[in-house]
Amino acid sequence: MGAADLERDGVERTAELLARARRLLAYESVDWIGRRPLSAPDGAVFPHFAASARGYELTDTAGRGFVDWVSAWGPVLLGYGHPEVDAAIRAQLDAGPTLSLTHPIEIEVASLLSEMVPCAEMVAFAKNGCDVLAAAVATARAATRRQIVLRHGTERFQEWSELQGFGASAGEPLMHEFPYDDGEALGGLLERFSGQVAAVLMEPVRDVLPSPGYLPGVRELCDRHGALLVFNEVVTGFRLANGGAQEYFGVTPDLACLGKAMANGMPLSALVGRRRCMQRMPPFAFDSTYRGETLSLAAARAVLGILRREPVIEHLARIGSAVRSEFDDACAKAGVRAALKGPPQRMSFCFEDAGARTGEQLRALFVQECLKHGVLTNGHLLPCYAHDAEAVRRTRLGFDAALPVVAEAARAAPGSAGPCLCASRGYVNFARRDAALAVAGWMLLEDGPPDRVAIVSPDGVRCLAERRERPDVARVFPGIPGAAQGGYEAMLPARDFQRDGVWSFALCALLGERSVFRCEVRLREHPDASVPAGPHATGDGLVRVGVPAV
Repeated sequence: MGAADLERDGVERTAELLARARRLLAYESVDWIGRRPLSAPDGAVFPHFAASARGYELTDTAGRGFVDWVSAWGPVLLGYGHPEVDAAIRAQLDAGPTLSLTHPIEIEVASLLSEMVPCAEMVAFAKNGCDVLAAAVATARAATRRQIVLRHGTERFQEWSELQGFGASAGEPLMHEFPYDDGEALGGLLERFSGQVAAVLMEPVRDVLPSPGYLPGVRELCDRHGALLVFNEVVTGFRLANGGAQEYFGVTPDLACLGKAMANGMPLSALVGRRRCMQRMPPFAFDSTYRGETLSLAAARAVLGILRREPVIEHLARIGSAVRSEFDDACAKAGVRAALKGPPQRMSFCFEDAGARTGEQLRALFVQECLKHGVLTNGHLLPCYAHDAEAVRRTRLGFDAALPVVAEAARAAPGSAGPCLCASRGYVNFARRDAALAVAGWMLLEDGPPDRVAIVSPDGVRCLAERRERPDVARVFPGIPGAAQGGYEAMLPARDFQRDGVWSFALCALLGERSVFRCEVRLREHPDASVPAGPHATGDGLVRVGVPAV
């Protein structure tokens, strides 16, 4: 079997997996890759499922290799399959992963954290960032006997943390946002809720580096108002410095949430902090069966040991800086206004608005084009210890292929058939009608509805859908011109679109005669000759098509 046959088999397997995932997984593969169609309008197949990974290289189920800058959304600090970490996990397995009593390794890892992280006088382990963020809020409220939390840059977590207050605070919001790098705004909120703020919860850095004096100023404001300072270091921990952003910036919080990179991909997080605060932790905050799971702790012990003896942080900074330099140069040559922002160990691609496109649309197009050319990014860039000069070289080739497409999109006039952003919104229903399949729904591109919706069989038979008025769609998307014209419906005859109980076709959006969105669909009928009912999403800013599985 040749390479082309192997890739074709891999693509077919990916299509089957994608359909099964959308039928079986309750969250519909909500990660950013799961929202994409199987292929782009030009026929390029997107990666959806990982088959294996080693170092910085991830291989998808179609057999193609990618330079992975997502690093498993941040946890893979040392690279996939690091031999020392893998050996530690295997050795620990003999003792059992989950035990009825605490294993000594939990104390060993806690001791390492207390030596490395400035605020970590005591440690409590958990499994993910949501756990420790919620526990930090509960601990701060218990330690201060206050309820209000001021936060910035923290993803949403357990809803009970945002429930309405009780007693004198009944019916009042407990969470209030504050802007980053604006000490005056934070000070104003602390004055407004004087004596009521339990904690200031924030990521110490994200895409924007803090102004000189900002983080020390936040520390001083918290001390003045009796609020705890809580750093969300789920991402920055062990990336900016061995002791996280608090070591890097020289500002020590009262509590810190750690995770991701601590165990090189194994599920582990920790709430660490001052003894006086941690001793007030409510018992329910860490009532977790798997908090002491030993395999993840063994991985963390190995990772922390490597961090203490090898120049991991310096390597991440060097690689990140090299990629930033290559990106700046590639943008200058392509005429694209964009930058990689943030510290070199954790950066984000930021594109300026241009022509008819927003910066976010251009970033989505850039991510899409990078995927086509062997560079895996979700709009962010997280170097790992395995990334090397060859990874940077291959990534530059991806930039050189992706950025001219972005530049063309930036030059396109509103409503023109410029490069497809592969960004669509819509829904589609399927229903059996005698010897035909009824297909109905709506579809919108970024600048309005497509000129036509075509449905194409595997043999090339094309059925043009009839346009239907959809005033409900216009109400939902008032900013998209002509949204009410985005409705369509069609009847697909079984003789052209069904073989052996399987309906197969491509759903295409056309601008003129050009297909700007294409999604392959396969539906297996039930034994009673019915087709599972819709609706099935075809997008929410990035293309997604959800269809029943074959």
